Amino acid sequence: MSMKNLKKASAVSVLSLALAIPLSASAAATDVAPATTDFTAVSQSANTSTDVNTPKAGDHVITPQHQQDKFGSTVKSLPGEGSATAPFKVTGGYGYVKINFKNNSSDPVKIIVTHNDTNKNYYEEVLSGKSSDSWKSYPGVKQGVRSGDYTVTFRGGKNGDGTKPVDVTFSGFTTDNTSEL
Repeated sequence: MSMKNLKKASAVSVLSLALAIPLSASAAATDVAPATTDFTAVSQSANTSTDVNTPKAGDHVITPQHQQDKFGSTVKSLPGEGSATAPFKVTGGYGYVKINFKNNSSDPVKIIVTHNDTNKNYYEEVLSGKSSDSWKSYPGVKQGVRSGDYTVTFRGGKNGDGTKPVDVTFSGFTTDNTSEL
């Protein structure tokens, strides 16, 4: 066989081999069991129930967090002033709110939670000195509060007249799930 014919034969052999490998691989792949996307089969193989409303022993339940925004701080009025404010935001779809308040002062403080765009007050209470309170938007606002920016106003003194300094710690969160309140 001449050198030229040997090169042609080698090239044909290499091409044949290149075509044969993928065909062999696909033929071998047909022997593999097909993947299942059936929820029942996947759940049963994981030793869990398929009824999501009735957890069974051995189920591994993962509860996603529904909280969107957490906020809060200690708010003190400037020297000689009897009021202070703090902002927070409610993202659309997360209109259930819980806020805890602690009056660190010996004097009463009036607390007002207002939606900025509508000027609607959702919470308005006088908190006596050294006491705590919390506000939950639900069940009072069953559909949830409006999204947007809010302001918490703190006014120190009897009935919130602004004659005493403010020293309040507050913390809160928004959620889309009333059971988290």
